[in-house]
Amino acid sequence: MPAPGAGKLKHMVTIESLTQTRDAEGGMVDTWSLFATSWAAIKNLSGNERTITAQGGKTAEARTEFTIRYLPGVTAKMRVVYNGKSYDIAHVNDYDESHRFIILTCSTGVNLGR
Repeated sequence: MPAPGAGKLKHMVTIESLTQTRDAEGGMVDTWSLFATSWAAIKNLSGNERTITAQGGKTAEARTEFTIRYLPGVTAKMRVVYNGKSYDIAHVNDYDESHRFIILTCSTGVNLGR
């Protein structure tokens, strides 16, 4: 797979990290905070429905790749937000081990960053 050209990175995405903060009563609350924004190339890979409960409840799941310029510190415990939709990062691939681009393989409807 050739490296993407600058013209392919035309979608603005936000990368968020999950942090825990204390609420007014002292309990811990999950909060998503901005890690970075980046231009990205987007490639939709697949989609399906899967059962999420023993009673037959289903959820839609989609896999998408976001290619962005190399950004140190991005991990699979983060998520990508694009057009108001959250994508859990499942895998971070340093393209060609060159520190020029990373490919974020993401999914929706799965684990919300956990």
